[in-house]
Amino acid sequence: MKETIGVLLAGGESRRFGHHKAFASYQGKFFWEHSFSVLKAVSDKQIIISHPNIAGKLKDAVLCPVLLDEPDVKGKGPMAGMITAMNHVQAEWYVFLACDIPLITNQAVLRLLHFRQHDIKAIIPKINGRLQPLTGVYHHSIYSLMKEQLENHEYRIISLLEKIEVLYVTEKDLQVDPSIFRNVNSQEDYTELHTNGKISESNNNS
Repeated sequence: MKETIGVLLAGGESRRFGHHKAFASYQGKFFWEHSFSVLKAVSDKQIIISHPNIAGKLKDAVLCPVLLDEPDVKGKGPMAGMITAMNHVQAEWYVFLACDIPLITNQAVLRLLHFRQHDIKAIIPKINGRLQPLTGVYHHSIYSLMKEQLENHEYRIISLLEKIEVLYVTEKDLQVDPSIFRNVNSQEDYTELHTNGKISESNNNS
């Protein structure tokens, strides 16, 4: 059983962005490639959870499994992708990254992983006071709770975090620039990213 599995979450609709932002580009790479390269650097094995419309393109680009949400959880938000990944391969820890955080770094995720402890079920960044649950490290033991929550139509990851032992870490704990955690939600964010090399907090609703 692999100790740490890296999971790229690319199953969203990207409605605010206007098209699938996994294939938006920054500094010569697609957004998904930025997150995926970090996962390759910090985990033993990688999986991509994809939206059906881009799965073919992703399969052509990588050797790792590219999966769609399993039928019984399809359409139930990011936790559906998390459950699908955990079903596909068993591990002790899973590190999840969204596909729309092109500034994320190996260093930041390695520091997240450094905080793993036997009595902690998730390590979640709390950046500028805002939780970033889709850039987090989760223990395999939360699987049954996630499954139960989805069966009860509770789709919010924040609700899950309220039920488990979580270590919240700040940008100070991680010794990183907080802007690397900001996701690109809109064309306004995308323009600012290319213009300034970052996304201001005032524009970002991640």
